[in-house]
Amino acid sequence: MRFPLEVAEAVRAVWPKDKPLFVRVSAVDGLDGGWTLDDTVAYAKELKARGIDVIDCSSGGLFGSATAARVKRSWGFQVPYAERVRREAGIKSMAVGLIVDPVFAERILQQGRDDLIAIAREGLANPCRPRTAEIALGREASDAMDDWPVQYGWWLKHRERSIAQIRADAAAGAKTSAG
Repeated sequence: MRFPLEVAEAVRAVWPKDKPLFVRVSAVDGLDGGWTLDDTVAYAKELKARGIDVIDCSSGGLFGSATAARVKRSWGFQVPYAERVRREAGIKSMAVGLIVDPVFAERILQQGRDDLIAIAREGLANPCRPRTAEIALGREASDAMDDWPVQYGWWLKHRERSIAQIRADAAAGAKTSAG
């Protein structure tokens, strides 16, 4: 850990104190006899002592694809790594790993399992992900769209009115045909 800890110290020394400093780790590397979650917890404690604010917990193989580690893929499969680092090292953690549903992400945060969720590839797949997550988490679409860039929000807000009218018409039609 000596070299990355020296790097962390050097960066912390020049990084503004009022801005958080994150370190991304591969919490496990998937090799027999390799880096373990116990190692990551010890490393996180050392990073915290050097002024690091958040540990971003991923995992990955040392050979082949970064996602080739021997870790079974499931929704939020890396959340337990960040959760354990948070709990045992006493440092804020960021979870990653197939957290594709905003409701699931919010549940992780509300349960106090982790402090932050990285959207990573979801942001690549849908650059509007933070905005659509707001709506999925209950913010009225028309209100949420007021905050969107004008090029998106104006059109989508009007589209939302049209969709609401179509739904109302369909509901009225269903009642008429049922009566």
